[in-house]
Amino acid sequence: MRFLIVILFAFFVYGADFNATIIDGDKNVYNQLLTQIKKSGATSDEITLQKALLYKLINLSNTTAPKPFSPQEPSNEKEYRKLASNILEWIETNEQLQNNLEKLQEKLQTIKEQINSSDQNSSNLLTMQLQAAFYTKTKALMQKRQALYEKAIQQGKQLLVQTLQRSLHIDTNSSQKNIQQIEHLLAKNLKKKQTLEVEKERLALLGKNERIKTIQNAIATLQKKRKALLRQKMLELFIQWSSALEKKESKKVFTLHHKIIKIAQSIYPEDVTQEFVSLLSSMEKSLLGQAEVIKGATLEQMRLVLHTIWKDANKPLFSINQTPISAFKLTLALFILILGFFIGVFYKKGINKLSESSQTITPSTRTLLANLGYYLIVLIAFFVTLKTLGIDLSSIALIAGALSVGIGFGLQNIVSNFVSGLILMFERSIKIGDYVEIDDNLTGRISDIRMRSTTITTNDNIDVIVPNQDLIQNRVINWTMNDTIRRFRIPFGVAYGTDAKKVIRVVKEAVASSGYGDIYQDSKRKTRVIMTEMGDSSVNFELFVWIRGNEILYPKRTISRFLILIYEALNENGIEIPFPQRDLHIRSIDKAIPITIQKDKNGSDNNTPSA
Repeated sequence: MRFLIVILFAFFVYGADFNATIIDGDKNVYNQLLTQIKKSGATSDEITLQKALLYKLINLSNTTAPKPFSPQEPSNEKEYRKLASNILEWIETNEQLQNNLEKLQEKLQTIKEQINSSDQNSSNLLTMQLQAAFYTKTKALMQKRQALYEKAIQQGKQLLVQTLQRSLHIDTNSSQKNIQQIEHLLAKNLKKKQTLEVEKERLALLGKNERIKTIQNAIATLQKKRKALLRQKMLELFIQWSSALEKKESKKVFTLHHKIIKIAQSIYPEDVTQEFVSLLSSMEKSLLGQAEVIKGATLEQMRLVLHTIWKDANKPLFSINQTPISAFKLTLALFILILGFFIGVFYKKGINKLSESSQTITPSTRTLLANLGYYLIVLIAFFVTLKTLGIDLSSIALIAGALSVGIGFGLQNIVSNFVSGLILMFERSIKIGDYVEIDDNLTGRISDIRMRSTTITTNDNIDVIVPNQDLIQNRVINWTMNDTIRRFRIPFGVAYGTDAKKVIRVVKEAVASSGYGDIYQDSKRKTRVIMTEMGDSSVNFELFVWIRGNEILYPKRTISRFLILIYEALNENGIEIPFPQRDLHIRSIDKAIPITIQKDKNGSDNNTPSA
């Protein structure tokens, strides 16, 4: 009874707050409180819960503090391996204790808030006080255990470093064999797991839930075995890492460092992994030096960053025909395509420069080589791009089939122009620089031949784009296909009564003495003057003269020169150049036209014809 008065007095003093008597009590306090509750004879869920908490508090009070333990310095490889295994286990246990302490602290904070917000006469206040006491004592006990593990880990680190400093001479051959055996077991474990996963899916379709649970348990067992195997592999890698650290093989040290941390990340939480990183880094700093560790850590950090970037870049963004397309593949494909385009452009420029410095390469050959090479390079880049994306080139047959349908409906003109362009390039009936005549309104020089169209530049410097199909299907007059020699016909006329032979002689002499350097004559091609007809007002002649060179590209200008020459020659020789004359003859009138003469009022005559 006296004990209950003390408890009630404590509640009154502290109010609805932590009860120091309960929190700091020992097993005697908890036994007395348990005895008083039993004597009260009260029965309820609250009383049952209070009894259970008191039993737990009594057991915690009877629990002795954990005994400190200190690792021993290893004298051989076997003891070193044992110490390393213990340290790895201590790190895992210590982090588990830390996580439990954090969760316990959250629970304790929640209970404290509930107590502070409760009335001192609340029926469950004692229960919450007992629960707070249980959390507090459990926390204290866990903190003592954690302190022991942390101390042991620090001592173990120092012992590992000291052992390596005195040259332990670790045999890595046996460790490598163990790793190979572990990898073999891991492969078998994975295969069994995959088999069970397939079987699980079959049973799910059949609706056999009982057998599914059995398989799920088997899969969970395999996962535990896999985790244990990975721990063993991590230990073996630690032994190899220790050997490299002992020999100060920096590159190998940081490579094994990365492998160990990678395994730790797959089986441990992030906090545990960070502890392993701290263990490895502190030992590396002690044996390799601060500068080497910073260098290796920087390289390792860069490696991890690059690995992360690489991993993210290879994540599929979308799929084409069940082929996943990642950001890296897409970027690489675009780069190859753009690179192919620029290589094609540089190729065309190179061919153009080469043709300018070479006398054997004609402009048409230059265009043919440049265009064909450019399109070939772009086509190769396109196929390499598809291969880079992982698209099966055989699937292009489907695209070709779809395109053939499209060509039949709407793309036939485009394809026709494309094929016509190829024909023009290979047939070379029309070349760059040729002077062509399409019709009466379009005459000019070919300035470019592309896959779809041809550009004709007129003498007025107007570029006319002509579809290649028109040049293949329609009649085209090529003035300079084989050479630059053309015969011009210049018509003129003289008056009737003029001596025709004199006209021919005068004009031929004028042409011969003109001094025009572009006039061409040989045994077959001579300057001639012929009479073509006797017209209405003149006797008509025509001058046939052969012209060679660029002047044939300017026909009106050339004809104008010779017309002036003929005009001056005829005038100088007194030969009349006629103009049209018409004679009007009235042959007869059927009737005489009657004329009536009338006088006006003034007496003058007014002749008015009447019909």
